[in-house]
Amino acid sequence: MNWFGAAYYPEHWPRERWKEDVKMMREMGLNVIRIGEFSWSVVERRRDEIDFSTLDEVIDLLDSEGIKVIMGTPTCAPPPWLTKKYPEILQKDVNGLVIASGSRRHYCFNSKIYREETARIVEAFADHFGKDPRIVAWQIDNEYGCHNSTVCYCEDCAASFRYWLKKKYGSIENLNRAWGTVFWSQIFNEWEEIDPPRRTLTSPNPSLVLDYRRFSSDSAIDYHNLQREIIETKSEAPITHNLMVNFTEIDYKKLSDSIDFVSWDNYIVADYDPDLQALNHDLMRCLKKQPFLVMEQQPGRVNWRAINSSHNADQLAFWVKQSFAHGAFGSLIFRFRQLPFGAEQFHTGLLDYDGEPTERAKVFSRVIQELSNWDAVVPQREAAIYYDYENFWINETDNLNNRFDLLLDAILPVYRAIRNLGYNVDFVFPGDSLEGYSVAFVPSSLKLERCFVEELKRFRGKVFFTALTDQKDGHNFIKKSEDSFLEELIGIRVGDAGGIEETVKISFADRVFSCSFVAERILPADDCEILGVYLDGPYPGHPALVRSVNKYYLSSVPHTEFLESLLVEAGIRRRLDGFGRITRTESHTILLNSSSHKTRLEVDGIAYSLKEFEVRKI
Repeated sequence: MNWFGAAYYPEHWPRERWKEDVKMMREMGLNVIRIGEFSWSVVERRRDEIDFSTLDEVIDLLDSEGIKVIMGTPTCAPPPWLTKKYPEILQKDVNGLVIASGSRRHYCFNSKIYREETARIVEAFADHFGKDPRIVAWQIDNEYGCHNSTVCYCEDCAASFRYWLKKKYGSIENLNRAWGTVFWSQIFNEWEEIDPPRRTLTSPNPSLVLDYRRFSSDSAIDYHNLQREIIETKSEAPITHNLMVNFTEIDYKKLSDSIDFVSWDNYIVADYDPDLQALNHDLMRCLKKQPFLVMEQQPGRVNWRAINSSHNADQLAFWVKQSFAHGAFGSLIFRFRQLPFGAEQFHTGLLDYDGEPTERAKVFSRVIQELSNWDAVVPQREAAIYYDYENFWINETDNLNNRFDLLLDAILPVYRAIRNLGYNVDFVFPGDSLEGYSVAFVPSSLKLERCFVEELKRFRGKVFFTALTDQKDGHNFIKKSEDSFLEELIGIRVGDAGGIEETVKISFADRVFSCSFVAERILPADDCEILGVYLDGPYPGHPALVRSVNKYYLSSVPHTEFLESLLVEAGIRRRLDGFGRITRTESHTILLNSSSHKTRLEVDGIAYSLKEFEVRKI
């Protein structure tokens, strides 16, 4: 059964309204409701005075209408009585300033006191609801790392970081070598001399920064596992956590090992780009190689952007259907009813401020009927993009061009080019196999893991690398030529490189293309075929694009047009023409039109006309 529902907070509404709300949910076709994740001060108004009657009553009402529940643990918003009693649980920022309570996500993952309080309240939830068959899943906490809350610089984190380092390096001398602390007189004699990378006058040690990002990600996952271990001993319901759009502060691949299914919150973070949303869907599906849930689906306007634009209700229909076309098994709207108070007043919902159904409610109800019998989509393996969360952290420490965004400037254009030609995209991670794929991309992957290099050696499909790949090692050092995987894989060496202000021109296949951000002077081996050369920039006349057997290296950051041309010239047939997208499975093809006007698609030579925001199986 596919899951369709919404987030509902009964504590926001008069008790006498709950029955009507639940009746409206059933009439719309909702079958799952998420509750609880912001309820700590409701269920425990004062320390040790735990009262679940609000949640119990609404679960009874939901059950009376045949609606199941996803239960959230309430730890993302510790109540005021707790932060006042224990102010040391609050995070500190890079300047050493305390992050005040008064919103959410202000706690420290490494606070011993908060971990004790977390265990206490989560155990109470698990004891009370763990055996309840109406609870079909648990959501632990809410959006780890949201509002830049992944990294904390408090003394609890400092002590935990030193312990983490001792386990990793064993001795202080090993750490000094791994971090290059001889630079700027940073040699450590004792573990206690090491602090988090708080605000410094200029750049802190990049190796320390990378390890602190690893530690911070591990801290979030360890905190998650604290809750998971409590719940799984008391409940058989699956456990998840709601991941976020474009989010790279936490290693979601590692976190996915500690959840039973992936769920994520599908929000439009800037100008609407259907490919960016599709990229996130595909990423979420690939984390566990299984269908995922959209835990929060933006219904229309949100409250947290600089300009909170309105959206056509039919766009909601497309957003939900698009998620199913990329492997979702359900979608929950955030939120059920618009709230006239609090920090999310301008966020839309299925019901308006007066509790009346909106046009979005009617559209969502229609979509539920249309998707109720969809089986979870499993796209065929066609193209793969390499994805390693540590590369985002390396990219953010220092770079040739600090305006470069690894996700938006390197990975998204590759994704868009592949989708423009009509192919499915999967994301592969260190340790994954490339079996079944015909094309693999390694876009600006500053660090390559040896296990994936060995996989690339075995792979017989076409492989495309772009600039900055294999620049760094696991300590965030620039690699020496003798350690280069690029020489091993394709026979090139990067002799020099520099950031570029605007673009450089590259001649390829009798055309001229633009690239951005960096240019590299590559030194190819004699058996490399030179396919493109720089026409301007710092290295005019030098090779810019080379091939060795099945592997290509482009020594700048290409735009989508260049990538499309490169794929076609490499023998990848254009399968799709027109404005739109397709997803192919073993049994059918799904056509998607994300625009507000009719469009014409040609798939393998057959023409189709699609209405605005239409998603169709053929």
